[in-house]
Amino acid sequence: MDDNGWDWFEAENETLSENGSDHWQACFDSDAGAKVLADLERHFLHTALGPDASTAAIWMREGKRALVLQIKRLAERSAAD
Repeated sequence: MDDNGWDWFEAENETLSENGSDHWQACFDSDAGAKVLADLERHFLHTALGPDASTAAIWMREGKRALVLQIKRLAERSAAD
């Protein structure tokens, strides 16, 4: 790879396992990753829609909530492996 400033990115990819199970922890184990996860939790897990929310809004919120919980599960499972 040419020395164009992106070689740091390639080195990180080489340290991940072949099956890719540790990439979730590699992403969320840093300070920045923890802040992103905390921000997602704050926006989608620790807030509620109002009583006049439409069914579509509730479904959309549930999908977002499920995605954040899945990300947390994958990051925690990778950390435990």
